[in-house]
Amino acid sequence: MARVSFPLPFSRAAFIAAVALCATTAAVLRPRAQLLRSPPGATQFDIPALPVEVSRPFSFGLRSLVADLMFIQAIQVLGGIKKFRTAADGASDDRALDRLLTYSTDLDPKFAGAYRFAGNAMPRHTLDEKVTNVLQAEAILKKGVRERPDDWRVPFELGFLQSYYLGRFDEAARNLALAAHAQGSPAYLGLLATRAAADAGDLDFADRMATVMAAEATEESTRAEWEQRLVDLRMERDLRGLEAAVARYQKRSGIKPPSLEALVKSGDLLRIPLEPHGGRYQLGPDGAPLSTGAARLRISGRRGTTAGLEVK
Repeated sequence: MARVSFPLPFSRAAFIAAVALCATTAAVLRPRAQLLRSPPGATQFDIPALPVEVSRPFSFGLRSLVADLMFIQAIQVLGGIKKFRTAADGASDDRALDRLLTYSTDLDPKFAGAYRFAGNAMPRHTLDEKVTNVLQAEAILKKGVRERPDDWRVPFELGFLQSYYLGRFDEAARNLALAAHAQGSPAYLGLLATRAAADAGDLDFADRMATVMAAEATEESTRAEWEQRLVDLRMERDLRGLEAAVARYQKRSGIKPPSLEALVKSGDLLRIPLEPHGGRYQLGPDGAPLSTGAARLRISGRRGTTAGLEVK
């Protein structure tokens, strides 16, 4: 049988020359490619190229599976994060956690575990005295409160973040109250919610909540706790009124009042109220009103910082 041969498109010498040219070009362009390449780890974990709006209808009923994959990647990112880094050094990992958990919860909005993980894993304390990823975690948790109000841990995580890191006690109080009313929540959450509301100055909200909780309490000890909280709130309301009187006196006279009696004498205060715990009201060394019967309802004296750390 005769051998059939096919003509080559170019000679062997031309083929060798072409290979040599490719090798030379690769050697020249390799340093440029290395400069343009993303830093190690920056692209190791990332969300799919398709937006959630596209991925959701094309996941063919496997949305939860895809969301789980994104969640697992977020766990891997957290596991690979080195402690004690600056904000800049960990910025790529912060972004990865935010993108993965946002994508996971956008794809499966009922993914309670991802919301709880975001609240715990995303805020990061850094060597240069910052706390990063706080606002990003807050955005994810707000979505979680809308989608999973039945899981008390989600509004609790949001309330904790808003009070501890951001100093927004009014918002924290409402989220802690949501957590307190969810099934299975611990009893202390309601008391924590009223403390946050008192710290924010929203005494009407705290009063309403404490009154309802006291009326709904089925155990005597629980009812006693809430009745005591109403007494604490009465004291807080008195002290707020005394603070306003001090401010009026100081604005008019330019000096701090020497005593509460001086406020009554000047007409800035109608009378000194009775302290509901059995103590008395007086002015402290700094000129601020205080009670000798109980400490004020406070979560923290800081606003927007944690132990002097800058929140980002």
